[in-house]
Amino acid sequence: MVIARYITKEIFSTFCAITFILLFIAISNKFVMFLAKAASGKLPVTLVFKVVGMYIPELFGIMAPVAMFVAILFTHSRLHADSEVAVLLTSGFDWARLTRITFGLAALVAIAVAVVNITIVPKLAEAREKLLAEGQIAGVMQAITPGQFQTIDDNDQLVFYVENVLPNGKLENIFIAQQPNPEKEQDDIIVLTARSADIKQLDTKNEFYLVLRNGYRYVGKPGAANYMVTSFDEYGRELKYASGPLPTYEYLRPTSQIMRSSDPVDVAEMQWRLSMPFAVLILALFAVPLAKVQPRQGRYAKFLPAVLIYMVYYNLLTVVKRYIAKGTIASLPGLWGIHLLFVLIALAMLFQVSGRWAELRYNLALGKRT
Repeated sequence: MVIARYITKEIFSTFCAITFILLFIAISNKFVMFLAKAASGKLPVTLVFKVVGMYIPELFGIMAPVAMFVAILFTHSRLHADSEVAVLLTSGFDWARLTRITFGLAALVAIAVAVVNITIVPKLAEAREKLLAEGQIAGVMQAITPGQFQTIDDNDQLVFYVENVLPNGKLENIFIAQQPNPEKEQDDIIVLTARSADIKQLDTKNEFYLVLRNGYRYVGKPGAANYMVTSFDEYGRELKYASGPLPTYEYLRPTSQIMRSSDPVDVAEMQWRLSMPFAVLILALFAVPLAKVQPRQGRYAKFLPAVLIYMVYYNLLTVVKRYIAKGTIASLPGLWGIHLLFVLIALAMLFQVSGRWAELRYNLALGKRT
């Protein structure tokens, strides 16, 4: 029991440290990305930390398998390099028991990853996308400076002027001018004036419109006197730089919904959500035999082969998932075939380092002689 607690504590502390480092790197990248959006006026600065924080469970589900893999590898390599495993084995502590202790902690982490991927991540992802969509409106409002001419859409050469922005987000006394665009064979200049305006988002689409109220629309050629004047009670103009397709990613859908779907995209997503917990267990099986090093080899002797195994395993999962979503590969065996293959390889390596293969060959040879 004391030995089990010692090994578990060492692995868990290393796992926490590696997870923290990986999350810090990933979150820093997200922070820089959303900070750039905030600087361009597409997202309020106040939402940056909240949006980035909502990525943490999703990133944890991705980082946990490799963090557990490296934690077991580092801990067991140190135990082998310091001859602690050799002492344990000579004291009646076999490989099966060592693997069970390691696998027990990996199972707890796998359960945590399963809960996060299946229940927490889809809800947070949906809430995050809604928050980003709403934040774009606030970002546009923050980018508006009263009393200055500004550009709304560079492609359409749209310039506007706002006299005042009220605390509730409404605009007062707006002037908008759309310059002629030779690329679109547009020779007319369009001028809009309105007493008030605000920015709205369509309920079903990620499209934003500047809605003008109580104003006039002037259309004509510069230098000519025959302008066409139209009065309006309400006039909408799309803000193209703030609009975009509404996210319909499969990872936003609840697990209960995609489980009942036979669509290849949903099937691939469901298998992926379950794959990360299985990856924790399979990589833990790999780490135990890979960590076996000789005292003079050093504790990091098997780190490069471990990295190669992880890269091949993870890339195979991502490639097969993509093909399942496209319908190129059948859902069965799907990702489960990759898991089964690597489980067999990990067990073969474990049997090799524990001496079970040699024992089995010896028993077979002894049986033939008798």
